[in-house]
Amino acid sequence: MEPLFFLMILTGIAGLARCFAQASDAARRTAEARWRLVRPVWQRAASLVGGQFRSGPGRLGEPRMQITVVLESVALLVDHDVDHRGVSGVRYMTRITSTARNPSGLRLRVHEQRLRGTGDGGFRGRLVDVGNLKADGAFVVRASSPTLARWWLTPRLRAALRAASEYQLTLEAHRLTSIRAGLEDDAERLVRALHAAALVAGRGRELAKAWRALAQELGGSLSPGPSTESGGEVTIELEHRGRLVCVELGRSARNGRLGTRVSAARVASPSERFALKRRARRGSTRGRSEPPGGDALLRAYEVQASAPEKVAPRFTDELAREILALRPSAIIGNEAAVTLVFSELETGREPIERAIAIVSALAAPGSQGPYR
Repeated sequence: MEPLFFLMILTGIAGLARCFAQASDAARRTAEARWRLVRPVWQRAASLVGGQFRSGPGRLGEPRMQITVVLESVALLVDHDVDHRGVSGVRYMTRITSTARNPSGLRLRVHEQRLRGTGDGGFRGRLVDVGNLKADGAFVVRASSPTLARWWLTPRLRAALRAASEYQLTLEAHRLTSIRAGLEDDAERLVRALHAAALVAGRGRELAKAWRALAQELGGSLSPGPSTESGGEVTIELEHRGRLVCVELGRSARNGRLGTRVSAARVASPSERFALKRRARRGSTRGRSEPPGGDALLRAYEVQASAPEKVAPRFTDELAREILALRPSAIIGNEAAVTLVFSELETGREPIERAIAIVSALAAPGSQGPYR
């Protein structure tokens, strides 16, 4: 019985192997037929954008195609792969990738409403209303910074994305990916998708230019800060009223958050630490210490201080009004510096200048203050 049993097992294994080989052969023939139909389309798209088309067998002998091109000073690669996300049972996907200039570390994903089924794939970001809702309402935009996403997606760029609505575009760190379910079979649509990807990938250059201009207007110098996997930050250093002031923009290496921090150096004792943190919502102030600056500041901010009597003289009524008008998320003072924190990336010259004035006033020595 044993030889017969093993013979049955070997026969079953051989049958499964034949089935697998037949399925693989059928899949290969289907891929080759599809490739023969789509190959001229990709060749035409490459010709339209002045790119280079390549074709040949992949690692497993399957047919592969690739386009390389430079648009808007951005190098782009088009290829295709198996779609592992199970989108409507489609086996293949068309993919556009590029290395993007992203000094802020913005995370951004844009896709049409009807492509929501593609899934988020672990993407972290908040829903953002961008531009003209009537024109752009068909799109879903998720981003790590709503303010920066609105700046990034200009009217020209949104029009380009609408023209390539079959593609889901994702920007994370310095990598841009634009994906369409299925093998692209329309040369003009592929060209439109390439232009949209190039515009998004190159937008960060304009942000870098804006930061350099801001540093020049403030009379400071711009330098790259520490990098993170999600991006990085840049620092503007300047002197204001005899004190070193640092403006940090982008994703902080310390906590990974995207925002702007303005710091003025000071020398103080540990008892002069303080923190103002904006309240998430109004609530009872019973049991809380009375902060400097009056009732308005108390309602908007929770204030903590090691020695309130030492810190209180710093927050004059005029300074409290400036803080309430600017609405930073926090102001923190320690022995080395006073730092004002914006929860969003703030690149405008006026709010940053007002922030510099606030931290300089809190860090400067005064007749009633013990700061040195």
